Amino acid sequence: MVNSEFIKYGAVNLEDITAIHLNGDFDSVLNLLQGQVTSDCTLISEQIGQISSLCNEKGFILCNFEIIVDQNEWLIIIEKASKDIFLDEITKFLPFYKVSAEPVSYKVIGLSRKKGEPMLPQEHLILSSDKASLSMLIDKKDEFRGDLDSLSHDGWAINRKIMNDHQIISEEIGKYRPHEIGQHVNRVSFNKGCFKGQEIIARMEYLGKLKKETKLIIHSSFDDVSKFTIIGKSYHDNKKIFSSCLGKIDSFS
Repeated sequence: MVNSEFIKYGAVNLEDITAIHLNGDFDSVLNLLQGQVTSDCTLISEQIGQISSLCNEKGFILCNFEIIVDQNEWLIIIEKASKDIFLDEITKFLPFYKVSAEPVSYKVIGLSRKKGEPMLPQEHLILSSDKASLSMLIDKKDEFRGDLDSLSHDGWAINRKIMNDHQIISEEIGKYRPHEIGQHVNRVSFNKGCFKGQEIIARMEYLGKLKKETKLIIHSSFDDVSKFTIIGKSYHDNKKIFSSCLGKIDSFS
């Protein structure tokens, strides 16, 4: 895996992350999500979570988040700055499924492990590669006492970029479609039924020709990436800067 030498392992309290409980009949929540989010929620289980997105009708990304099932509860794990975006979009559909959306004050722990290392029963895998696995643990009673090394917030975010998960922030609402920032690879299902924005996103997958893409660039100065558009946030580690850079495909060569 490219840039795998920069992966860090350990556990981090994701203080900028919050949880939303979608409360209702299990299958009703599943059907609600299937019609709205980009991923295929039928593939989620108690220990297998999912990274996903919510788009508008024109296929532009509104927010990114994780979906997990923890002790039979459907949870949306999302940055606090994007919580209201998700709630505003999903609330209009809740009555049709007899589901409610309730923010909850659960602590979210991010765990980065070496590939193949066993997880705790309450962990939820969200990303994996040939070198590492990233998971989330919902600590409802502040009881987590893991034996992993401490991991910084930047280390967690850099790991995600190395694993080709380029996320938008609230300031980028409605600016990019999944194909532009690589989310069509790991956040979009082209095998399930319709979801919001699906027609345009599918057209780009099967009929469009990709002119721009997003890649991780490790640089020492922002002058080095001035010809690119930086997606989301850049993170620092050992005098290096890690940025998700959007540009013309031939500009990366």
